[in-house]
Amino acid sequence: MPLGEKDFFSAFVSISKAISSTRNLKDVLDLIVKHGIDSLDMKAGAISLWNKKENRLELITQRNLSREFINKGPILADKSIPDSVMSKRPVVVPNVENDRQLQYPEACKKEGIQSILAVPVVFKDNVIGALRLYDSKSREFTYKEIEFITALAEQGGIAVENARYMEKMLKDHKEEMEELWDWFYSMTGSTGLDG
Repeated sequence: MPLGEKDFFSAFVSISKAISSTRNLKDVLDLIVKHGIDSLDMKAGAISLWNKKENRLELITQRNLSREFINKGPILADKSIPDSVMSKRPVVVPNVENDRQLQYPEACKKEGIQSILAVPVVFKDNVIGALRLYDSKSREFTYKEIEFITALAEQGGIAVENARYMEKMLKDHKEEMEELWDWFYSMTGSTGLDG
């Protein structure tokens, strides 16, 4: 089923509204995966964020993947479709049986995955994760489909950075309030709680 422009705009508007109206990052990323799967008629999808210290991708959200597939092992950034994460380019695996880039090809086969579209989640030219869509049949992806999924991944990057920024602001605010309270206590010798 070809991707229509109406589908693209509908998904994009829905995700943009979610980014601006929710503080729950997982809800936004779930929505991105859902729209990716539904728009391209895929089997499953997932978003993972890059843990730079351990050089691996950590699953944040997924749809329609088995517990066994999810727990197959760590997803190493330089071993699992490395071109996607490292070079900031989409990677198409039209047939997992013919591809040597996959870190867990047997797990893909067991899961019934035949093809993969992986795109980096990027914010301000920095890779912060990956959006992957999986299909149960071998397939190629059109330029329009790849561009659409790349745009969804970019929305994911914005959502992740917004959440990180909000978390930092709340932490900074809490620290400032604690410092103010400590100052107040040192000046008054009171906690202010006893009236």
